[in-house]
Amino acid sequence: MNKRHVLNLQELNRKDIPLVGGKAAVLGELLASGFPVPPGFVVTTLAYDLFVSRNHLDEVIERALKERPVDGEAIRKAFLSAPIPEEVAQAIRAAYQTMGSGSVAVRSTATAEDMPHAAFAGQHETFLNVVGVDAVVEAVRRCWVSLWDDRAIAYREKMGIDHRMAKMAVIVQRMVPAEASGVMFTANPITGARDEVVIGVNVGLGEAVVSGLVTPDHYVLRKTSFGWRIVERRLGRREVVVKPKADGGVEEIKTSNVTQPVVSDDILKKLADLGVKIQSYFGRPQDIEWALANGEIFILQARPITTLPEPMPRVGKLNSMLIRTLAEIIPERPYPLDMVWIETIFSNAVGKIARYFGIKVPALEQIFVEEDGIAVKVRPDFSIRPSWGVLLAPFRLIWLALRYDSAKWESDPLLSEIQARVDSLKKRDPEGSTWEELLDTVHEALSIPSLAGEIRKRYLPRALISAGIISLSLRTLRRRHLLSTLLFTCINTKVTEANAELEKLAEMVRKNPELMELFRKYEPKQLISVLEKTPAGQEFLSEFEAFLEKYGHREARGSALISHGTWKEEPEVVLGIVASLATSEVKHSSCARFREALDQVLTHPLLRLRPFRSTFLSVLEEARQLHRLREDGRFYAMMPIPILRRALLTMGKRLVEAGVLEVPQDIFYLKLSEIEQIKKWPLSEDTAEELRALVSRRKEKWASLKDKPFIDPRLLYVQDTSEDAQRALLVGIPGSPGVAEGYARIIRDSSEFHKLRPGDVLVAPYTTPAWTPLFRLAVAVVVDTGGPLSHAAIVAREYGIPAVMGAGVATKVLKDGQYIRVDGNRGLVFSVETEREEVSK
Repeated sequence: MNKRHVLNLQELNRKDIPLVGGKAAVLGELLASGFPVPPGFVVTTLAYDLFVSRNHLDEVIERALKERPVDGEAIRKAFLSAPIPEEVAQAIRAAYQTMGSGSVAVRSTATAEDMPHAAFAGQHETFLNVVGVDAVVEAVRRCWVSLWDDRAIAYREKMGIDHRMAKMAVIVQRMVPAEASGVMFTANPITGARDEVVIGVNVGLGEAVVSGLVTPDHYVLRKTSFGWRIVERRLGRREVVVKPKADGGVEEIKTSNVTQPVVSDDILKKLADLGVKIQSYFGRPQDIEWALANGEIFILQARPITTLPEPMPRVGKLNSMLIRTLAEIIPERPYPLDMVWIETIFSNAVGKIARYFGIKVPALEQIFVEEDGIAVKVRPDFSIRPSWGVLLAPFRLIWLALRYDSAKWESDPLLSEIQARVDSLKKRDPEGSTWEELLDTVHEALSIPSLAGEIRKRYLPRALISAGIISLSLRTLRRRHLLSTLLFTCINTKVTEANAELEKLAEMVRKNPELMELFRKYEPKQLISVLEKTPAGQEFLSEFEAFLEKYGHREARGSALISHGTWKEEPEVVLGIVASLATSEVKHSSCARFREALDQVLTHPLLRLRPFRSTFLSVLEEARQLHRLREDGRFYAMMPIPILRRALLTMGKRLVEAGVLEVPQDIFYLKLSEIEQIKKWPLSEDTAEELRALVSRRKEKWASLKDKPFIDPRLLYVQDTSEDAQRALLVGIPGSPGVAEGYARIIRDSSEFHKLRPGDVLVAPYTTPAWTPLFRLAVAVVVDTGGPLSHAAIVAREYGIPAVMGAGVATKVLKDGQYIRVDGNRGLVFSVETEREEVSK
């Protein structure tokens, strides 16, 4: 055996990578260490170098590399026509005969393969069931040629690897007559869990799995104190089996009727044990190809997993629910100045009630990971614990329920006080205010949500107790399925009130041909200036201004962040909604469904008795205030947002004039505590420089986080291993029952509201009350975040359309215009094979 051109596989280790490539070096080391690797030999890079130099192929390569794109075809043609040096061919023949000839696998092993940052998986050729010495020599040539395949060239350029440094060695191994084979990851490549092994299995040779020809059987095994436990199993479709042919080569055979697993649980656990041993040997998680023959496992390849995410912390059901709720309220990374508003809302909407009943709510710094004032991500393991005060909770609950009638919450003087404070603050002139007066306005505006929180604290207990009574009553009456309809539909809230006003504006447009033409012709941003030029347009704008005066504090982009504008600041958002409503049929709310559900309950013999009937209706009315307290409580709490933004942006404008900020909006990179420290005006140069440096540093940090999620999307996934779920494009939480089909319309924020057309499926990262008008147009809703009690789910049920919540990555997986089926009963979204072409809308 020529030691320069051919080496025995068992002699190799990772020090030999420049000579034999990463794949061969790893297999050689595993074989020498006692792991079950088929024996073989390696045609080294020296043989490749000799082939290139003797045939002057280096000149061909240089010319091809100067082309853009690289002319890989010219290199491949030259390689195929050049003769292999006789000494190399003789060395290959001798090594093959020493192995006893027979069937072998010939695999590429490039020097740039299986590096920690670049695996080159599938970039180079493999030839299976090669029989005969001449066929082996030719297969070696084909492996050399594959170094210059277009996909390999593109991959090297993507990974920043110099083409001139890439060389090719070739492994020739005894062929394993596999009855089953596949791949194994010694850590979960999706979740990052290091205590899980993921295995894919198919009948026959592993090429079908590696190349993606089949949907293999899928297993996830988790390491426990008592050994391996199979936590997920799914039979694949095994569309194709790759088998060796008698005269060499392989063939693909189509299969069907998959009913039994390919391998036993015992084999799976042995595979997992072997995989973990290989991982331990190399010191990092591995991507392993394996084969099973006559009950014996063989390792065909091992390489490091190059794209393994950080392990996802396991969170309990409570935290999982809270994180989904948080993702709906704060769907994107907040600016430093947003934090004071989040603290205000969180403390009063949740904290005030929780603390009163003895629940310790974590501070924001326990929920968010901050770096230099920037919220980097959400901590998934924050905790909510009871205090000793929880012992008094039942008494406090009953006391509040007896004192405050939830059906009368709208007559509470606190509502008048909220409106009075807002009206008073609106009259202030920010431009004519001093810095101290602007700060006073900010502080007073921040105090208003506490009043809304107090209203919730007073009236929610009775509404919750009433809802519990209704739930128990319906269970007793065997009408439990009607609970959601009775509690959450046909309820007049500030949201439905605003929707009705929007519909009136749309009706104005609908009835006036001139307005209709303008709304069809112009984009929302152009409409105001166009409408001002016509009498009909001026009349519309008068009504439109009245609408904005009453409802304009709604968040234009739908999130509860003060860094975002409101409807009044971005009226084009509302005009886009009006335009969509004007061109669609009115979709009325579900009062008919509520009355039908109520009739079903009241026809029960027990409720025909007047005392029971009267009591049930009274308690139901109190329970139905739950939805109103939630929706309207938010409406009143958000009323100071325009006042806050106006004061803060005025302060930002003054900091621009002082040379601290580039634009007024940059003030959101500062925290309120830092703004409060500005005592003197004009600023000293030292203070100005300190603030400039702080804002500059945070802007740079913010930009570096642009592509990093604020909430780990894996925390939003729903686990469902059913057969239907495996066929589905997305798995979420049932939010509203029913099944509907339509074109997916991805709406990421308010600037895209006008894209939605009647009959579309609304696909959104989240929704808030500001999104509610879109539900009149949608045939179904799919949302990345939330659960059955989220805003989107409740509104979808109100309009009687299916909804899937908590789909995690719907806005990334689904394509705009894709035809889908939304199953709100099971929380699944399917692709629908249709010959219909996407209609330009």
